Amino acid sequence: MSRRDDPPTHADHDDIGCFQAIEMFYAYFDGELDDPRDVEDFEKHLAHCRSCFTRAEMEKLLTERLKEVAGHRAPKRLHERLNKLMDDF
Repeated sequence: MSRRDDPPTHADHDDIGCFQAIEMFYAYFDGELDDPRDVEDFEKHLAHCRSCFTRAEMEKLLTERLKEVAGHRAPKRLHERLNKLMDDF
């Protein structure tokens, strides 16, 4: 079944719907949506759906924050504690 067959969530808008928009969040933020029409459909949905827009903003901020901290290493003490826990397990 095509995503365009999914019923829109908002009766006054003919678009992809909330379910499909949620499925597209990470691909959109990671630049993995290859089809320009998919990008357009996603952005069109966010333009009128406050719920998805708010969730998208939260996901965007979370993704950005995770990218910021991804390069940091855990403290040596934490590594030691984890290794000890694993050894004791």
